[in-house]
Amino acid sequence: MRLLFQTQWTGLFAPAGTDAAIVRKLNGAINDGLRSPELKSALAKIGNVPIGGSPQALALLVVAENQKWAPIVRALNLKAEQ
Repeated sequence: MRLLFQTQWTGLFAPAGTDAAIVRKLNGAINDGLRSPELKSALAKIGNVPIGGSPQALALLVVAENQKWAPIVRALNLKAEQ
């Protein structure tokens, strides 16, 4: 038997140069929302588990994902549709 595991993530990004106070406020509000039982329940119904975190943690995840997938994208010569 072959088991397949699917992993995906979603992040919210602000434009480069967004004031740090605004980023902190948005991050706090999002993390508060992700702790709400109603949102947790709604997300669970579609197979999602909210984690939340800091902007720094998201930045590290993006870097790690790029390092993991960039060699594969290059080797397969994949291009984004325009």
